[in-house]
Parts: sequence; structure tokens; C-alpha cells
Amino acid sequence: MSDINTYLNILLDSLDKKSDVLKNIYEVTRKQSEYVNNNKFDLEEFNEFMAEKQKYIDEIAILDSGFQSTFDRVSNELEGNVHLYKDKIKLLKNKITSVSEIGIDIQVLEEKNKVIIEEHFNNKKREIKTFKKSKKTATNYYKNMNNSFKDKSYFLDQKK
Repeated sequence: MSDINTYLNILLDSLDKKSDVLKNIYEVTRKQSEYVNNNKFDLEEFNEFMAEKQKYIDEIAILDSGFQSTFDRVSNELEGNVHLYKDKIKLLKNKITSVSEIGIDIQVLEEKNKVIIEEHFNNKKREIKTFKKSKKTATNYYKNMNNSFKDKSYFLDQKK
């Protein structure tokens, strides 16, 4: 029974750590949101936010893996003796709910950022397309102007 309590404590600690990491991800995502809402946009700075978030995501993957393996060890015992571990199971459920809520908050903020970023890239695409079209038009104009006099013959009046 004390082994099960130890495993339950490990699960609770794992959820606490995951909550902290998710809060860090939320904070980076919030900063990213402030950045993308600013009119200037630098891809390198944006990639720095992404790299920082990836570091936290990797931590969560490790925590989730450890949580799952620990839970698999104790799940049969917990199912058979729910009444013995009722308080810790309730605490686990509350922490899982809390972690899930932070995850949902992150998803909402990420979706808002995604819409703004897509709009920004669409604007850049339009600018590039307009620039290319203007360049092509100017190039064609200069080609026409240079070639316009080659094929025409000119007569000079030789009378005095």
C-alpha cells in the first residue's frame, strides 16, 4: 500500500510540474500574441518564440511519458481499491482538470495567433505579387520602348 501511495505522490508531482511547464508555454504564447499584434514582424524573432515553446513541449512529452508509465503500474491496484485511495484520486482528478484548462487556454491563444499570422503572411504574399507584377510591367514597357524604333523606317527630306 505504501508503494501505491508513493506512486500516487509521483503522479501528483508530475502533474504539478506539467502545470508549471504549461504556464510557461502560456506565458510565451501570450508574449508571442503581443508580438504578432504589433505591426512590425520579424521572422527571426518569431522563430525564437517557437524555439522556446518547443523546449517546453519537449519537457511535457517527457513528463507525459513518465506519468503514463507510472499510472500503468498502479491502475489495476487503484481500480480494485478505489475506496482506499479516494482522496488522492480526487486530488489527481482536480489537478488533471487544472492542467486541461491551461491547455485549453493555450489552444485558444494559439488559434488567435494563427489567424493573425496567416493574415500577415497573406498580406506579404499580396505585396510580393504586386511587386512582381509591377516589375514585369516596367520590364515589358522598357523592352517595348527600346524595340519600338528598330523596325520603323525614317525618311529624311533631302530637299533644301
